[in-house]
Amino acid sequence: MTKKISDHREKIDELDLEILALIQNRVDEAVSIRRLKIENGIPLFTPEREEELINRLIEKSAGHLPSDVIEDIWKAIIKGGKKTGANQ
Repeated sequence: MTKKISDHREKIDELDLEILALIQNRVDEAVSIRRLKIENGIPLFTPEREEELINRLIEKSAGHLPSDVIEDIWKAIIKGGKKTGANQ
């Protein structure tokens, strides 16, 4: 493997750790919202909020990533947050 490839892979490894930390922070916030919704009798699932979020991210991407990829990624993140919140 060339030095250039290993340099890029090292950078990707660093980015992966940053992404993981951000996802964990996001899940913590989602769990906090879940608790507040339960305390206040607010429905847990807000499909229009999820749709708005995904649409906003697709727009912000400006075509850099295919919209279906963005949707898949965020639906997986949201699903993970729901699973985590349900276990706490």
